[in-house]
Amino acid sequence: MNLSPDKQVLCFTGAISQSMDVSLANELKDDGLFVVRSPGGYVGHAVALSDIIRDRHATVVVYDYCFSACAGLLLVASYQTYVLKGTLVAWHYPRGDELCTFLTAPRDGEPRKLQRGPCQHYGEYGFTYSPMLIEFFKKRAVNPPISFPPDSLYVRRIMRNLYAETAVFHDAMWTLHPRYYPRLFKTKIFYGAYPESQDEVDDMLARLHLHSKVIYDP
Repeated sequence: MNLSPDKQVLCFTGAISQSMDVSLANELKDDGLFVVRSPGGYVGHAVALSDIIRDRHATVVVYDYCFSACAGLLLVASYQTYVLKGTLVAWHYPRGDELCTFLTAPRDGEPRKLQRGPCQHYGEYGFTYSPMLIEFFKKRAVNPPISFPPDSLYVRRIMRNLYAETAVFHDAMWTLHPRYYPRLFKTKIFYGAYPESQDEVDDMLARLHLHSKVIYDP
């Protein structure tokens, strides 16, 4: 993480580690820029950094790639975000051998979606989101509590079918078409160019030397 000499631009590239110090963000001037490229990482630190960025009314600028906690949290940290052309934004379910996989309907009448979470939250009432995420999306979701991670019905069906066929969790990520953003997030998100096909997504992954599997949402 680096801050420009005039304290107008804060840049962060890399994973959001458990030992990450976000205090430098407090020095960013109001209405500045937060420029980010990240594969994701620890949710708690991503929330802490997002709250500082929002308090500073910074504009978020995403380049190259933004995955996992970057997509889920930093992308919507503030009031306005620009995703530069050639940038890949992708979400995925939480990882970890200690987590359970299950199907639940996020809202009444919605198709069931795959979920991953602490096994003690899996039962009659489904998955309970952490108080930290509930509070985060109270400020940033159009209709909280948001179905997290966000997905389209197209992606939801693919991930659900993959699990149904094998009863094994498939660790894949997915894009989300920007047409869904206005009804999900209060943040105004502007795309330089959303990928046009699965082939383009695969080419972007190769260019960035990333070996993740990313499902393209048309």
